[in-house]
Amino acid sequence: MLKTKEVWVDDVAVYAKTEDDEVAYYLFSQWSSLSKATKEEREDFFLSYSGIHWPQLGEDLSFEGIFSNANLCKRTASEDSIAYWTEE
Repeated sequence: MLKTKEVWVDDVAVYAKTEDDEVAYYLFSQWSSLSKATKEEREDFFLSYSGIHWPQLGEDLSFEGIFSNANLCKRTASEDSIAYWTEE
């Protein structure tokens, strides 16, 4: 299973890095609410087992979605083949 070790945002995209140091990103311009959001709203996200969530904006992105968009994995029906992981 591919594991995510880091997630961050800048002014144009959200990025996710795997434990193998592969990086994928999704441009905010691909979402209406994220493209119009303030920096503070974009930075207000939390991570779950399966994805990235922006509660103020009502947006969600699965890790599988971001990594399959970068051709680092194949999309599955359940979109839960990738897990969030942090270093202890």
